[in-house]
Amino acid sequence: MKLAQLISQTGEPEATIQTLCHLLKMERTQVFLLKDIKDDIALQAMNVVKEYKKGIPLAYLLGHTFFYNHDFIVTKDVLVPRYDTEHLVLWAQRTIIADFVVNAGKETYKILDLCCGSGIIGVCLAAGCAWLNERHKNFQYEVTASDFSEAALDVTSQNAALHNADIKLVHSDLLEDIHEKFDMIVSNPPYIRTMDIGVEDKRILQEPRMALDGGPDGLYFYRRILATAKKNLKPNGTILFEIGYDQAKDVTEIAAKLGYKNITVYKDLANHDRVVTMRV
Repeated sequence: MKLAQLISQTGEPEATIQTLCHLLKMERTQVFLLKDIKDDIALQAMNVVKEYKKGIPLAYLLGHTFFYNHDFIVTKDVLVPRYDTEHLVLWAQRTIIADFVVNAGKETYKILDLCCGSGIIGVCLAAGCAWLNERHKNFQYEVTASDFSEAALDVTSQNAALHNADIKLVHSDLLEDIHEKFDMIVSNPPYIRTMDIGVEDKRILQEPRMALDGGPDGLYFYRRILATAKKNLKPNGTILFEIGYDQAKDVTEIAAKLGYKNITVYKDLANHDRVVTMRV
């Protein structure tokens, strides 16, 4: 079967391409260059896309998804990784490099991925730190990932093993059972307003509600984290949050009232406020 014929039958071009990439273990460009798709593969793809059209996220059907050029395991116990979060990883990596330039690797650089979910942030930062360590042996690092969900921590463990990332796992309700001090806390906490969950995309209702629900105004977890995070940060330590497109003003005000400094907001490629950083 030709690719165009398969897409015509499924009616879902992007879901079809992603499914073929997974089934054939190929890059997108390789899929587009295929002259023919075997009947058994085409049938599998059609069955997957059929379930997708019923409202099940594609990542759950495939058990994997790509994020920041890495392949990650995804289960129904974790949020489906989204492109928006790549901006959080980007600014975290830039901050790590900037801190290394300033501090010249005097101490082990400690990172906490808070509300880690599938572990995509921690794994990507561990990979970036490993790259930096290969070039500057005096740069030493430790990555910790924490979540309230033990099932999510299990997925993080699988993804860490998949990418040979040395990550320490901690089961904790936010920072309650975390007693170390870190140079960086990076977090994509639940931030959707309770009444907005599923309004724009019904598929989101298939994802763990605890990973989505940020309370009536979407700010519950920012308040809780910022209220106690200083005890877990080294001097000049930094916090990086992913935020909803309309939450920058509220999150920066919460941070400012609690005495955080150097508060900065960064936009995503759609020109929406997406990342807030600050230091103690």
